Amino acid sequence: MNFWMIIVNIVVGSVIGGVTNELAIRMLFRPLKPWYIGGWRIPFTPGLIPRRRDDIAIQMGRLVEEHLLTTEGVKRALTQGGLTGTLEGWMNRVATDWMTNDERSLRQVVQKALPHVFLEDGTWSDSVREPIWQHWQAFVDRTLTHYEEKPLRELIPAAGRERLDEALDKASELLRLRLREYLHSPEGQQSLQAMIRGMLGGGGGMFGGLVGMFLGDDKILGKLLPHFDELLQNPELSRKLRQMLGAEADKLLGKNVGEIVAWIGREQVDEWSRAMFARIEEHSLRMIDEPLSHFTAPLQATLSGNLIPRLASWMVESLEKNVERIFERLAIRDIVTRQVEGFPIERIEEMVVGISGREFRMITVLGFILGGLIGLVQGFLSSMLG
Repeated sequence: MNFWMIIVNIVVGSVIGGVTNELAIRMLFRPLKPWYIGGWRIPFTPGLIPRRRDDIAIQMGRLVEEHLLTTEGVKRALTQGGLTGTLEGWMNRVATDWMTNDERSLRQVVQKALPHVFLEDGTWSDSVREPIWQHWQAFVDRTLTHYEEKPLRELIPAAGRERLDEALDKASELLRLRLREYLHSPEGQQSLQAMIRGMLGGGGGMFGGLVGMFLGDDKILGKLLPHFDELLQNPELSRKLRQMLGAEADKLLGKNVGEIVAWIGREQVDEWSRAMFARIEEHSLRMIDEPLSHFTAPLQATLSGNLIPRLASWMVESLEKNVERIFERLAIRDIVTRQVEGFPIERIEEMVVGISGREFRMITVLGFILGGLIGLVQGFLSSMLG
């Protein structure tokens, strides 16, 4: 009889211990809302976590702000975490892919963003062309007005004047050679013969007539041609031609812009302006049909070797310097508090049970074991005292 009494005590104690522990675990999360009998709220409802949810949210926000996500920890992570290298590598990959593999033309990109900028024939629309033309005309007028009283010599840089001198040297030599070639050409000899006939027949007088009687045009040309050829081969002629061209160039460079425009004519200047604008427009239309990689590929070395590393370092340094300000603006504690307050209790229970489910089961088993041991001790004591 005493043996069965001990068994009963063990079973009852084990059941009580296990059920009590399991109930205590469940009461951490359940019930979610308070239970009422009439106007009286049943104790321990709702569960511990639902009842203290606001306090848990506040404490969780304080924990994250003061111990987990601190400004010192973020600065240390930025400095030691290799963020600069990671950011640099990512920007290099993006830039390389965009600069070398993008086969879209600039026209396609612009047309997708601004479809009204092109006409059906592919040229610029009036909404784009007219404002640019007005700005171009205003620029030409401002430039001419600004430099109207300045001599042309002041507008040419030293390198330009050196190139002008070299051009004059070449022009004088080229002019001498071209005159000699023309003199030996059939057309030149015919012109020289015509000039000789004019001198002998038209204005030579009696001496000219006598010379014309005894010497024919061919003989006169044969006598004069070697002398002209010798003259044109003389380098001194190139020097004199250079002096003549230089003097004329100095006269031209001494004129101011207003005089040159008046000499050329404003109509001609406007015509040149329109022609230059048309050339620029034509060139721009050719450029926008090129693929984007054609413009960006030459910049790859500069970007990868200089700009991107500096940009990545600047971004990380700026982020490190402004961590406190960012944290003040973000209000980490308030964010965590609101997130925890809005988090479903069921989801919290699922997470906690998923992480500690094995430990909870061991607590329940421990309750059964402890309850059984207590029942065993109680049965022995009852038998001994019975």
